[in-house]
Amino acid sequence: RRDGADAGEVDRVAMIWTAIVPLKLRALRKSRLSSCMSLQERQTLSDRMAARVLAALDEAGIPTRVLSPVPWAGLPWEPDYGAGLNAELDRVRAALACTPLLVISGDLPLLTAGDVRLLLAGAGEQDVAIAPDRHGQGTNAIALHDARPFAFSFGERSFARHFAAAQGAAIIRDHPGLAFDLDTPADLDDARRLGWA
Repeated sequence: RRDGADAGEVDRVAMIWTAIVPLKLRALRKSRLSSCMSLQERQTLSDRMAARVLAALDEAGIPTRVLSPVPWAGLPWEPDYGAGLNAELDRVRAALACTPLLVISGDLPLLTAGDVRLLLAGAGEQDVAIAPDRHGQGTNAIALHDARPFAFSFGERSFARHFAAAQGAAIIRDHPGLAFDLDTPADLDDARRLGWA
């Protein structure tokens, strides 16, 4: 894994990237927190996390589109037609003519611009960079630098599938901003201990 990145070098190439942040309808977000949070609280939490991710991408200089059934906060919007996340991402990538693409979760409450730059630096060296979640099971971000065929496979235990599809990828571990996603009551407790939630 990479432990650092030349921020200046990444800044020089940042504008060639496009970031996609998938977001569900507000009423459908963070359903696994329904046992400990009201719908309004879950919506507020998910909005805060998405705002944090979008701000980090903006600070890193990455043009960003929100993939969602409805527009979000006036940002560039990529409509989600309901075909399923992986099919929608495959469609978007094809429409972008396989230009460098970053797909990043909207529920990373600790994400910083430095984390984004680190991921892109890894993709610059290895063509693909993957950030697994802190449990090594899911995938929180994928950066695809070249036009190689790649089938998105988000869902339960997606990291193993993504790693198999991109042998030799840079794996960015042990960086809380990329590894810590907030889905469950246990995650919420950990976020509170970290002073975020």
